[in-house]
Amino acid sequence: MIFVTVGTGEFEKLVKEADKLSEKIKEEIIIQTGNSKYIPRNAEYFGFTDEFERYVKKAKIIISHGGAGTIFELLEKNKKIIVVANLRRTDKHQTEILEELNKEGCLIYCEDFDLYGALKKAEKFRFKRYKKPECWIDKEIISFLN
Repeated sequence: MIFVTVGTGEFEKLVKEADKLSEKIKEEIIIQTGNSKYIPRNAEYFGFTDEFERYVKKAKIIISHGGAGTIFELLEKNKKIIVVANLRRTDKHQTEILEELNKEGCLIYCEDFDLYGALKKAEKFRFKRYKKPECWIDKEIISFLN
């Protein structure tokens, strides 16, 4: 199963492209549409659910929006992910994060919405395990306060 998530926002283009993808492949696709208004015609879908974790766990691969919270949560769970930046956001921080994680080999950054091509790439791609950087901020704060 391929799980597609757009988060809590609106990401019409990703929902539409995921729906088109489901016409091209035999694999089941389930789309979490968030606040998008587009209704998928070819795939199972829902807006929001309390069972989000169940879909994540069951998914062979996840196609996701580029929100940092979602991305890092999926990486920490060692999921294979294809990510599309939502360029309608106010700044371009998603592209910067995704470009770096793509370079590290932790995910596939799909810049052009070619989900079919990204999925084919994912079949052979050797996803590297994400290594969460060590956080030193607590030590810095304690040092500062002393």
